[in-house]
Amino acid sequence: MLITLLSDLGLTALFAFALSQTYQVWPPTHALPDRLLRATLALCAALVLALHAQASGQAYGLSLVAVALVTLRYGPLYGLPCLLVALLPGMNPTQVALQTAGVLLVSTLLRPVIRVDLPPGARLVWTLPLIFLGGHLAGAVYGTLPGAADLLLTVALQCSALTLIMVALHSRLKILSASYTFREQAYTDALTGLNNRRQFTDDLGRVGHGDHLLILDLDHFKRVNDQYGHAEGDAALKRVAAALRATLRPQDTAYRIGGEEFAALLPRTSPDEARLIADRCRDAARQHPPHPPLTLSGGLARHGLRDDPATTHRRADDALYAAKEAGRDRIVTALPAPAAASPAASRDPWQALRGTLGLLQDQDFGPNEWAALLRAACDSVPDVQGGSLYVSEEGDFVMRAQIGFDDALLGDRCPPAAQRAWYSLNDVSWVSGQPRVLRGYAIETAAQHATEIAMNSDTQRPPDVWRLRDIRETLGVPITDDGHVIAFLNLDRFTTGVAFDAAAQELAVEVAAQIARLLAGRARRARESRRTRELEALVQITGALRDARDMPAVIAAMNSMSHVLLEARQAAYMRYDPGTDSLIASSPYGFAETVRHVRLARGQGLTWLAVTARDVMRVNDVRQDPRAVYRHETRGRAGLFAPMFSDDRLLGVLVVIRDPPFGEHDAQLARTLTAQSVTAIERAERIQSIQDGREGILLALGRALEARDFETHGHTERVVNLALAVGHELGLSDAHLAALRDGAYLHDLGKVQIPDAVLLKPGPLDDREWKLMRSHSVAGEDLARHIPGLSPQALTLIRHHHERWDGRGYPDGLSGSAIPLLARIFSVCDVFDALTSARPYKPAWSVQDAVGELTREAGQGLDPEVVEVFLSRLHSQLGNWPEVPASRP
Repeated sequence: MLITLLSDLGLTALFAFALSQTYQVWPPTHALPDRLLRATLALCAALVLALHAQASGQAYGLSLVAVALVTLRYGPLYGLPCLLVALLPGMNPTQVALQTAGVLLVSTLLRPVIRVDLPPGARLVWTLPLIFLGGHLAGAVYGTLPGAADLLLTVALQCSALTLIMVALHSRLKILSASYTFREQAYTDALTGLNNRRQFTDDLGRVGHGDHLLILDLDHFKRVNDQYGHAEGDAALKRVAAALRATLRPQDTAYRIGGEEFAALLPRTSPDEARLIADRCRDAARQHPPHPPLTLSGGLARHGLRDDPATTHRRADDALYAAKEAGRDRIVTALPAPAAASPAASRDPWQALRGTLGLLQDQDFGPNEWAALLRAACDSVPDVQGGSLYVSEEGDFVMRAQIGFDDALLGDRCPPAAQRAWYSLNDVSWVSGQPRVLRGYAIETAAQHATEIAMNSDTQRPPDVWRLRDIRETLGVPITDDGHVIAFLNLDRFTTGVAFDAAAQELAVEVAAQIARLLAGRARRARESRRTRELEALVQITGALRDARDMPAVIAAMNSMSHVLLEARQAAYMRYDPGTDSLIASSPYGFAETVRHVRLARGQGLTWLAVTARDVMRVNDVRQDPRAVYRHETRGRAGLFAPMFSDDRLLGVLVVIRDPPFGEHDAQLARTLTAQSVTAIERAERIQSIQDGREGILLALGRALEARDFETHGHTERVVNLALAVGHELGLSDAHLAALRDGAYLHDLGKVQIPDAVLLKPGPLDDREWKLMRSHSVAGEDLARHIPGLSPQALTLIRHHHERWDGRGYPDGLSGSAIPLLARIFSVCDVFDALTSARPYKPAWSVQDAVGELTREAGQGLDPEVVEVFLSRLHSQLGNWPEVPASRP
């Protein structure tokens, strides 16, 4: 039995060693994969120990030790898989399951007391036996409890095994902690907390192509120590280290490699971005009073494809010394390491490019200058047989030079998204200027993808112009400045073979960096101009749409802004009509009469293509595009189509036509204009909805009043329409027409206060009743004052619509032009409708009889001028009187 128990302890020791090896770093990790690994190891140990105990004829083994250990460390969830031990052949499944469950339960309860990762302590003397006694007692519920001697021996061995594992685990953690401490002391600068020179040397050996090395040195640091003391000098070093940590990116690493010398490794960084980071480090570390004045000088070097780490370090050091000699407080960028002469070309590959850059430095760029720049770039990279240079202008990439293709391509515009598709790599590579090479089928795929994104038929040049089938290999490099791609260089080969290897790509990147320095100033001025233009455009758009309260005003503002911002010769808002599922022209600007009411069914024309794309669509020549509808009615070549959505609801499409092609910046302006216009349209729709609701309430109130009186059905609507028609003839403003409409609806509002006995009396009224009846106009005005939004002009109509031209009316006895104009207009319309409508006390008069009565009353009860306008309107429309919609004055 002793041999069996010793073998059990050996297996336990093996398990303890295996468990300790799962801890490899300090501080130890307890992520989910680590927990699952250790739980699996515990399960394996439990199974092996159970099988060993069964093979040796033991009733109880050490399998419960693994259950207790994993439960104490990670909880019962990770110990549950150990219940699988009960399924082993030859086991008493119920008893084993109960024993395991008992250990799980007691271990869970004692987890706060027992810390597996701490050295074994005195608490283990009484806590560990409780764990295993709990398991044995739980198993005895179904089986039998061993004798006292066997039980004590078994529990003692189980406690010893668990203690052994805890000792081994703690020893492993102690070794990891000590190793971590020693490594930190060996590779960390004690003063600043940065990595030290030993770590710098190790990391520099792993520097990769495209990484940058920045060496920084404090200027005149000895003066700081001499004048302010070494304590202040140490504090200054700490402040510089803190500034570097705060300035560098998460992927960058800072070092203190000497007394006052620092370094930083910048992985996978474009030259422009590396220079920007270096300048920021210099500025952040600069000290001002009350601290001692302190500046930094630095040298920046890019690690080339064929450079070794020592060469890159030396070039950065040389650049640092150059910064010191140039006056300090500056960053100097090291020149590329000279390339070894190749057998194919003994000339300097940079000679042509340097000479061209020198000649073009202070010149304006024209076709000859762009061609010279591209020719020099092609001469700098071996085995180049053709190429093209696309330059960012107005948001698009415009071809400014080509070699080996057709001059018809010059001026070709490529949207940024299409240029990105041709590049094919990810965004990080794009903005960092990483080269990419395409060969064979990949060229055709990228070209097709770019063309599909462009969505521009006139950019789909014939294959013989592009020579896509002739290109066997193409090397493309984004030319970047300050995180912006300002140009794109294509270098092509038309013969088979692989020429654009890593060395050629390195040369192309250096060529792109040189071109970027030449174009940087031009690109920055263009960006500043664009930002200014966008801000000014936003101010203009906001101002133009701010006061637009209805659709005609919004459309007029859009057309005006299209002319001002996009230099439109023609503009049209194509309103979406959900009833017919079509786009309808609304107030087009600059188009012929035939286009003013055009209707485009779904899927018809370029306008619907923009709706499908849900983005601005640009076409360089609408007249030559077979997809365009009414293309012969356009006065310009280029077309821009900007869809307008309110969430997912289509509102319409803004169409703009002009002669010069639209660029991406124009598209962005169009997006800004349409976004602001959508807000204005939504506002106009809300206002119209409020007005419609308000007018519906007024109409309902007017109908209720006429239903109470002897008025015939529809009297209110008729007099409102008649009054608005006369108001239009007299040239009233929109505000006065709205007041005329509101007052006409509410002209008899005061009658709600007249008793039915008086209002509906079938016979003549006595003096008291007439006085009460005549008070309804003043009462109506008083009631109407409580209605929000009702204008003063509407109130005067309600009060004075029973005044007479000769002064014999009521309530104020006004006469002539002293009667408000709106009241005079309404009186004529009210009298005409009363005469031509049947009442309980009279039949309807004919139009001729009513006209005769109005003529007799002109100059007596009614304004003769208003009567003349009314009769003129009536005569022109006799027999077909047009109702003016009350909701649309």
